[in-house]
Amino acid sequence: MKRFFLVGLCILLCAAASAAQTNPRYHFDNFDTSRGVVIEMPVPRTALVATNRLQPTGTSGVAASTAKLKPARYAAAPANIAMAASHSLDGFTTGNAKIDNLIVQAGARHGVDPVLLYAIMHRESAFKQRAISHKGARGLMQLMPATAARFGVRDIFDPAQNIEGGARYVRFLINYFDGDVALALAGYNAGEGAVNRYGRRIPPYRETQEYVRRISERYALMRNPQTARIAPKVSPTQIAAIDATETQAVMLYERSIAAIRLPDGQLRLVSQ
Repeated sequence: MKRFFLVGLCILLCAAASAAQTNPRYHFDNFDTSRGVVIEMPVPRTALVATNRLQPTGTSGVAASTAKLKPARYAAAPANIAMAASHSLDGFTTGNAKIDNLIVQAGARHGVDPVLLYAIMHRESAFKQRAISHKGARGLMQLMPATAARFGVRDIFDPAQNIEGGARYVRFLINYFDGDVALALAGYNAGEGAVNRYGRRIPPYRETQEYVRRISERYALMRNPQTARIAPKVSPTQIAAIDATETQAVMLYERSIAAIRLPDGQLRLVSQ
């Protein structure tokens, strides 16, 4: 009898261990939006130094017309981003003057640096007005329908409403997290509920950690005084080639980001 008891106990313990291995350690919140590939695993806590130095490429073709950004690695807990007070895109353009004006106006109304909104938009949709993610986020600022409704957006594909809703959400998150822009970005990606659940820190989701780093990288590049000086000028043909290859940036590991100078002298972010 004792032997049967021991055998039964062993079977129960093995079953419990097997079940434990199948349960995820982390649950992705997806409060408002999910962008990119979700990998539900903790990020290693080894702190890595982020770099934003530009290096010219030595290749031919479109790549040679842009400055290649040295890959930057992220820290497990990125420092807060200092948001500048600006009322313009400081020489940058989406390639559409109407969209540029909408970004500047929405930023001014809600006290959000238009350059930060631009950086978010480039990461979210690559300036594609009809962009739709595999999770259902839509438009230039990639709003989920529930988020759009929450911030008064009725036509999610209308550029003015989409940008207004995105700017209102960013402002809400910045206020909610007491001015911490990095946490606001984490909330934009994973939802403020996820940030709260991890003690008001950037959640240990690899996608969210990457998202905060990617936006920070763009913002630092656009705010770097040297960027305008070294941005290579490209031709209309090269711009057309870039537009044909640059798609919605929803991959977890995207290409490097660079700034180029258009024929009219304005600057633009591109993925390469």
